Amino acid sequence: MTDIHCLPVETLVEILVKTDGTTLGKCRRVCKKWKEIIDDVDLLWEKICRKEYKYPSRIARKRCGNDTRWYHLYKNIKTWSNVMSYEINIREFYKFSLNDKSHALGIDYGVLPLKDTRGVVLYDMNNLKYIPVAVPERNCLKIANNDHVSVVLVKSGIFVQKTVEDQENMSEAFFYADDFVLHGEELYFYNNRDIYKCDLSFHNLSSKLILHCNYDIKALQYSDCTIHVFTDCGKIVNISKDLTVNVRPLNCPPEWIKQIKHICPINDKNFVCYSRNLFKIETDKYRHLYLDFPPITALFFYGDFVLIGTRAGEILLYRLSSQKKATKPIFEKLSELPDGKFAVQLDVCERKSGPVIVAATFFEILLLEIDFFPYEKENKTSFEMNKLQMYKRMLRLRDRLRVGIPSLKAIS
Repeated sequence: MTDIHCLPVETLVEILVKTDGTTLGKCRRVCKKWKEIIDDVDLLWEKICRKEYKYPSRIARKRCGNDTRWYHLYKNIKTWSNVMSYEINIREFYKFSLNDKSHALGIDYGVLPLKDTRGVVLYDMNNLKYIPVAVPERNCLKIANNDHVSVVLVKSGIFVQKTVEDQENMSEAFFYADDFVLHGEELYFYNNRDIYKCDLSFHNLSSKLILHCNYDIKALQYSDCTIHVFTDCGKIVNISKDLTVNVRPLNCPPEWIKQIKHICPINDKNFVCYSRNLFKIETDKYRHLYLDFPPITALFFYGDFVLIGTRAGEILLYRLSSQKKATKPIFEKLSELPDGKFAVQLDVCERKSGPVIVAATFFEILLLEIDFFPYEKENKTSFEMNKLQMYKRMLRLRDRLRVGIPSLKAIS
């Protein structure tokens, strides 16, 4: 009989991946060898995290990039269920000179872009340090990064910049677009009602029309090889990998459709629609619709729960699992912003030590830091390779933006 301690590493990993996160945590304490294997094979924690927290793990990974290992993501997401027992430290992080409700552009790949009078400044969410490059375009609406590309959305379209490590393979382009979604080496965007795909693995950047939508587009999302298009008229258009199109209505009274101002989708079966007092949530397990709701000023959808900012300055936690049919929604007061301030934007980024909630008001960025695991704190003084590549791409994009759109190849 073979002793389990004598099993090849590959076999042991195959066994461990069939367990759950709690069991895997206990296995770390069996012996030094097991701890080293479990800690070194981050794929174990990725599979466990995606299995137990399918949608929160997807959202968390997109925001933190590769700075936070799957082991830490799993611990953080699991600990959110007990978040009310932790102290929240609120501090002012950035002060703006102008009144605006869209100062924060959304955390992506561990980078927080902030829009001010001089353009867009970038901060590394891992250590909250300034990234020494500023995008001069003041009309910047969105920035996305990954290991392959940087994409910047402005009012007229999107700038695309691939890696600059190899000058021969460097490629850049400008596409006329209203919004985009980036997934690996696939870029999807729409211009008016036309939806395009750009394959970033090709040497030359070009776009391909995949659908002319019959309705005005409100939001675009990519999930599991399918493009999900949310429209102004309440239709959800799904485009599969083979370009098969399926259209279904939003499960909402038709007279309420026009009241919906914002949509936060994961896919066509997991999303939140809301306006000031209207709240519609649909997930695999829960479906709620409320017209009489606390006045919403900001919202963050995390798959299993929702963070809501109110005009009273409160940050409310709404757990989907706590809601029962035909009853009033149950809220937990997570925190309250100081001096009568209230959030107009909310975002969350997971770090090794715990989550940080970014609350943007009209004049400043406030950070709500929650130390789930304070012993994990560390100060990094140098860029990791993925951040260094992103930094170089952003430098080149900055130079292109300074001289204007004509310097890039425009593709309609």
